[in-house]
Amino acid sequence: MRETMIISLVLIGMFMVALPEGYAQSPMVKSEVPIPPSEVSLPTIKAEPWVQIDPDPKIFLEGPAFDKEGNLYVSSVEEGRIVKITPDKKVTTIFTKKGVLTDGIAIHKDGRLFIACISGELIAMNPDGSNVTYIEPKYQGKPKMLNDLAFDSKGNLYVTDFIGTFADPTGGVYRFSADFKTVQPLVEHVAAANGVAFSPEGNVLWVSETGRNRLLRLQLSPDGTTVRSAGVPYYFTGSPACDSLRVDTAGNVYVCLVRQGRALIFNKMGIPIANVLIPGRDEGNNLGTANLALKPGTDEVFITAFGKGGAWIYKFRGLAEGLKLFSHQ
Repeated sequence: MRETMIISLVLIGMFMVALPEGYAQSPMVKSEVPIPPSEVSLPTIKAEPWVQIDPDPKIFLEGPAFDKEGNLYVSSVEEGRIVKITPDKKVTTIFTKKGVLTDGIAIHKDGRLFIACISGELIAMNPDGSNVTYIEPKYQGKPKMLNDLAFDSKGNLYVTDFIGTFADPTGGVYRFSADFKTVQPLVEHVAAANGVAFSPEGNVLWVSETGRNRLLRLQLSPDGTTVRSAGVPYYFTGSPACDSLRVDTAGNVYVCLVRQGRALIFNKMGIPIANVLIPGRDEGNNLGTANLALKPGTDEVFITAFGKGGAWIYKFRGLAEGLKLFSHQ
């Protein structure tokens, strides 16, 4: 009996030592969105409120993107609204259309905004919301539910198709030619493809797959039309979890965790290296961290957050400067 008790105590001690330091006493274990043990010991970056877009907790805020003048554009998905925020925090609505579910935003070097819509449209417009045009090409009817998008250095546009499930992965990533006359699949059989962003060199495409809750790394051919190799560097914990993502000049990947009030930062190899936390998340405030934007040429990062507390843009310092995207060429 005594030997059995000694062995049990030793095993318990070994288990306790294996836990991240401070985890057992962490107040986060009382949170409705506790950080998983595998991630709780990572360095923490605290975001700070920058500007409130709307006090309504039902606003689903998405799609942040910067233009050359430093204006930030965001979308309110269910309202079909595009909002412009000037550097001095003046907020104006430049576009609204009922039934058009505006989501991700990417900016062309000619200044036009391109908006991916969950309702199926790919829209282009001037920075003031005028001259709205619809990009019509499809590949066998896809993409159907456009979620996020990214330009490569030559102006080709890569768009995620947010359809499919774990059991029926029918989503993917589609490539629109620079003249927007043709579209072709880059990768198919993805379960609800979500965020998409290029590495600094442009030869790797990072994609978040919400339906399987994982991070994908796609090595591209020189012309960007095919995937040479693919890997899954990370599986996320919690549901829902992985949403949109962005990359900095050091190749670090910033992935938003929607309904968790945080983001995870990975190095260029896909290894998690830091948490970004929204204040008040443990109490359930602003858990809707769906998307972010790195301001090109600076280390400033702006992340959307919505839910209890209203729709906000929060700000934090990144680990490196934001890439000078196609918009800033």
